[in-house]
Amino acid sequence: MSEQLGLSVVIVNWNTRGLLLDVLGRLARCRESSSRRMQVIVVDNASEDGSAAAVAEEFEDVLLLAQDRNLGFAGGVNLGFEAAQEELIVLLNTDVSFEPEALEALAHHVEQEPRLGVCGPRVSFADGSFQSSYWRFPSLWQLFCTSCYLYKLFPRTRLFDGERYGGQVFSEPHEVDAVSGCVFLLRRSLIDRIGGLDEGYFMYFEETDLCRRARAAGVSVGYFPGASFVHFGGVSARLARRRNFLQFRRSRVRFFRKHHGVWAAACARVLNALFLLLRLPAWIIRSLLPGSWGKEARARVSLYASGIVDAFASSCR
Repeated sequence: MSEQLGLSVVIVNWNTRGLLLDVLGRLARCRESSSRRMQVIVVDNASEDGSAAAVAEEFEDVLLLAQDRNLGFAGGVNLGFEAAQEELIVLLNTDVSFEPEALEALAHHVEQEPRLGVCGPRVSFADGSFQSSYWRFPSLWQLFCTSCYLYKLFPRTRLFDGERYGGQVFSEPHEVDAVSGCVFLLRRSLIDRIGGLDEGYFMYFEETDLCRRARAAGVSVGYFPGASFVHFGGVSARLARRRNFLQFRRSRVRFFRKHHGVWAAACARVLNALFLLLRLPAWIIRSLLPGSWGKEARARVSLYASGIVDAFASSCR
């Protein structure tokens, strides 16, 4: 029987102290229940909530890489990749919950499938409902369908909702284009071949870019529903809402520029703006409502207006 491959877990944190400590507690239980070698790495992106100090105090066996500036998600991940010593590497967000057997099942699956270079597990919301965590590579057609609500009008069709596989929920392991960056496993040998995350993406789309480069190198990307994780979603993002709202759209444009050229990037900018323009009137009407509904709608109006301006201002930079 071949020896189990070791596992390095990389966590990038920014001001989510409570969630980070919970995840590290779960990983400590994983270490106790598993015979697999496990290394845990935390990259703290200049948090101001005492995250780094708490990790140093409570988890002495965790490799803590505390930064004096925010490197962004990709920059933090790559720092963790450099420190990872094992062949299997799990990238884990702090807003993800799991049981020890789920992590072991994901590692075992990849260990048994040598063609797999990247693999994502089943992801659910806190209420147990399915969360989409795999998709096809972005295309201008699918971005148009999203902008114009066609994916909502025809959610079960691959023509209008192809990026989400026509709403298909795979119950068996399946090869996919890309998996969610909230939690996935990849091989050290793949990073050595194609490099880590592209730090030109401050955040968002970096995992899709990585999966595209893996596929281009002839390596499979898979989805494994036999391991289940819960993703609460966007906790760090809510701490810098406007920045991340704009960054998501800028990263999408960057993806199109990198993989499809300048013309595709220009089209993506227009479609980003179209998405916001078609939804803005409804939010303006809701902003007239009193109370929390009106307050949230006014915040959305401000975000959408910023996004429309940024879609075209960024093309001039």
